[in-house]
Amino acid sequence: MSGVQETGEARLPDMKYFMVLWGIADNFGGMTTMSLHRAGAFGQAGHRATILTFDVKSSYASTVERLRAQGKLAHDTEVLNVFQYYRAAAASEVDGPKPVAVPVDDGERGLPEVVLDPEGNIYSRAFLRPDGTTVAARHFYRPDGTEFLRDETPQTRDGASKGRFLTLTDETGTARAQWRRAGDFYRFWMTQLAGGQPAAFIVDSSFAGPVVAPLDEPNIIKLMVLHNSHIGGGGDPFLGKLAMGQKPIHENSLAWDGLVFLTRKQRQDYEARFGKSTNLFTVSNPKPRSEVLPDFAARVPNRGVMVCRLEAQKNVPHAVEVMARVHQQRPLVRLDIYGTGSLRDELQSKIDALGLQDSVRLHGHTPNAAAQFETARFSLLTSRNEGQPLSLMESLGRGCPPVSYDIRYGPSDVIEDGVNGFLVPARDVAAAAERVIRLCDDDDLARRLGAAAWERSERFSNEAVLEHWARTIRTAWRQRLERLILTHLDFRLEELFYTAAGGFGIAGDILWAQQSGPAAQEILRANLVIGRRSGGAPAFFPAEVEARGPGRLGIRAEVTPDEIARDVPQDNNELDIFLQVQGNNVLKSFRVGFPGPGPSWRPYATAHASLSLKLV
Repeated sequence: MSGVQETGEARLPDMKYFMVLWGIADNFGGMTTMSLHRAGAFGQAGHRATILTFDVKSSYASTVERLRAQGKLAHDTEVLNVFQYYRAAAASEVDGPKPVAVPVDDGERGLPEVVLDPEGNIYSRAFLRPDGTTVAARHFYRPDGTEFLRDETPQTRDGASKGRFLTLTDETGTARAQWRRAGDFYRFWMTQLAGGQPAAFIVDSSFAGPVVAPLDEPNIIKLMVLHNSHIGGGGDPFLGKLAMGQKPIHENSLAWDGLVFLTRKQRQDYEARFGKSTNLFTVSNPKPRSEVLPDFAARVPNRGVMVCRLEAQKNVPHAVEVMARVHQQRPLVRLDIYGTGSLRDELQSKIDALGLQDSVRLHGHTPNAAAQFETARFSLLTSRNEGQPLSLMESLGRGCPPVSYDIRYGPSDVIEDGVNGFLVPARDVAAAAERVIRLCDDDDLARRLGAAAWERSERFSNEAVLEHWARTIRTAWRQRLERLILTHLDFRLEELFYTAAGGFGIAGDILWAQQSGPAAQEILRANLVIGRRSGGAPAFFPAEVEARGPGRLGIRAEVTPDEIARDVPQDNNELDIFLQVQGNNVLKSFRVGFPGPGPSWRPYATAHASLSLKLV
């Protein structure tokens, strides 16, 4: 491995490691928890990882202290924030883009909003436009009161933008470096942190994804971890729209050395819809189990536990409905729910309306709530969709058999129905209630499933997951020289034709501009893709390359009537046509438009199978 010391495939290579978040909220969820945990696990393996953040926050000192005390942040894991970093850095030593004069701001601005640091010093002043939300300028200050950064967006008198200017200044107020986009400033910082050495940036936050994606340095690899379903609302994997937060990531997947899925099933669904590329990986989140299987005798009979946010995705109202059915037959069974969220009052009202005050209890935020699984007889998961539910892994790792909806994604990857827990169809409240009753009634069943749950959770240990990370990082590093860096990748349709046999075809040009990597025209290939509107995986048909040159592939693809109809449900009389481009890290699909400015004359078969045209 060029530039990286060989230490064996199962061990992390000797590199600099960074876990990238946008920020660390006071009450964060599973994504941030996993990022912090992974950083600590890397550190235990001898490779210190640093947490990076980009939010405008005066200090992380109290947050870091609290997280260390709670055991959520390892004592040797450093948290760096881009603004706090340059507040303490010597600006005179920063060799960044040379500054130019910032245009005069002719727009209106109000009085500044002042933010203080924990010591009472001014950290920033933000000047707002008359709308009260648009920031005209934000000035940042060192503890001694000198300015270290100005972020300005000057306007004309009529409100037209003059651009954005982020200017780093030294203690004398002299401008030392300047960037025209915030992302450029952030990427400069990351490049400086890497220091020209081999480095891996593992991004957990989809908000930070667009910042890191354009970072292209020969010593750096970038991996994006997909913590949630790539489909909005956990919809159909073949028909659903891309999740808004992840849409920019998937539409520009070729920018990444690795897209990391948490579960095998999610990656399989993704590949079945979009195709395969060399930068797709699967690495589970780590979730260490209890050192020993908790004593079954310590489990409280008839007690279940849920640990989750009280938000729509988690679908906690279904858990309440499950308990309502259980209560009708086993009134002593209760469910303790740990977590906070915007639906707490609504859930409590539902509990009260169903008369379940003694059966379902909302405990709010509880430190180390996962420990509650050690004394529970069962756990519940009724989410609408997940990436990989951490509470499910915590339940397994503490020997508490789960009753879970079989949703995308996660449960079916870790639960073998009837062996280490129960899987029931999504939204099947009756089936979930029946499994809960079985676990509460049958000591032998609950003991057996709990033991199997604990034993099988070994595959989520830090050691097991780090081996997967080591292999992924090594593969991504080896492949970095073969990564195609392309811009303006597009497909231009030149011809759509119909065959006498009833098939059809397309011809056109795939166009791009290449920045680096091996000659793309020798690597890229294309498929004609037929999507089924009523469901099911799309069908892929290889296209023939008729012309090949720098920045262009001329392609032609044709399908027969039998190929079009293969595996298409009888009630599906509409199909969608795409052109997919793939090769190495490139994986992109284009919707094929009907040629010509519409309305267009389109062919159709008459009742006597004659050819006619219809204006559509």
